[in-house]
Amino acid sequence: MSEIKEKILSGAETLFLRYGFKSITMDDVARELGVSKKTLYQFFVDKNDLVHHCVEHYMTNMDNMCTAVVQDETLDAVTVIFKITEQMNAVIRQLNPSSMFDLKKYFKTAWDKLETERKNFIRRTMLNNLNQGKKEGLYKPELDAEITSDIYIYLIGYLTNPENHDGKATDLKTMHFELIKYHLRSICTPKGLTIMNEKFKEIN
Repeated sequence: MSEIKEKILSGAETLFLRYGFKSITMDDVARELGVSKKTLYQFFVDKNDLVHHCVEHYMTNMDNMCTAVVQDETLDAVTVIFKITEQMNAVIRQLNPSSMFDLKKYFKTAWDKLETERKNFIRRTMLNNLNQGKKEGLYKPELDAEITSDIYIYLIGYLTNPENHDGKATDLKTMHFELIKYHLRSICTPKGLTIMNEKFKEIN
């Protein structure tokens, strides 16, 4: 990917997540990034195309970020979950909740792609984590990894669906940690729960 295209995608992604997908125009993107509209249209057909590529760019970055954690052989399975959660919450802090509502309502194709990629990514990551945790004696050996992964996908889907947060005061970061606590308490052995409690003490 060319340097200028990467700059546009990174900058536009930040603008969309902060201010919403509907309100930000191609003019806004060009002005904020200090590039001409002609340059924008060299890489993207229109705003829909830019949004689509931003979603792909976002998912690729999330995948790379989490893969680096998963491949760290010094981390146990429970710690991996906390590391991934910390990184995801760093993204959530930059997120205007209304931006996800915009994406779902006005850019349905991009939203559907995000949902499909998100589910595939979570399933792949959780299956690996569950198998790792069982080998380490941190997760209950009788767990069905496939079913547990699907339940986790459903929980994260609730978290990321903007329609579930309309008018609620609880911030997404808090909800995310409560979700992780619920998940780990359901699957951990006493050994795994000890590590979980230590991690939450560090956070608090």
